[in-house]
Amino acid sequence: MAEQSKRRLELKPVERRTFLRYSLIGSVGAGLGGFGLASLGFLWPRPGDELAGEVDLGDAMELIEEIEEERAPIRIPEGGISILMWEPSLEAAMRNYGDDHAVVNDDIGLMAVNSQSCPHLGCGVPWCQTSQWFECPCHGSRYNRYGEWTGGPAPRGLDRYVSFIDDGRFVVNLSEELTGPARTANALEQSPEGPSCVDA
Repeated sequence: MAEQSKRRLELKPVERRTFLRYSLIGSVGAGLGGFGLASLGFLWPRPGDELAGEVDLGDAMELIEEIEEERAPIRIPEGGISILMWEPSLEAAMRNYGDDHAVVNDDIGLMAVNSQSCPHLGCGVPWCQTSQWFECPCHGSRYNRYGEWTGGPAPRGLDRYVSFIDDGRFVVNLSEELTGPARTANALEQSPEGPSCVDA
């Protein structure tokens, strides 16, 4: 009886081939499992992908009042965009943006920039209230109040969407994304108005 229990307790040593075989199967299985989980991530939309096509974002004059009162663009997280004001009265601004962005009157226009994705490597680009610029926290790219490049590694300004005024309403076409302005396009020539929110 004692001999039988002693035999059961004795563990057979694992052979080198068996160990390598199970290690290979385990590592391939773990790799395929990770790939499968990552693939499942594509089934859920990213924040900012909820809106599509032509979207009415509200009364243009009310949006302008809110931007002026807050001294900040209006963030629309569902679309991954920020609504900002621009001045059609500036010749360079009208030349650069007049064809594709909403003109409310001779002095005020509205545009929607993609603040969800920095043109450098795709980080979100929040608004910095103190500098009055958009500032990327990942690699330090900076953009003025129009979303034009002012510094950092980004190759261009913030991308934007075609927009227009329809019966006093500000409408953005999220299916027509425009490549951001070149680094040299600086219609606003805005210096930072205070300390930066991101360390360069």
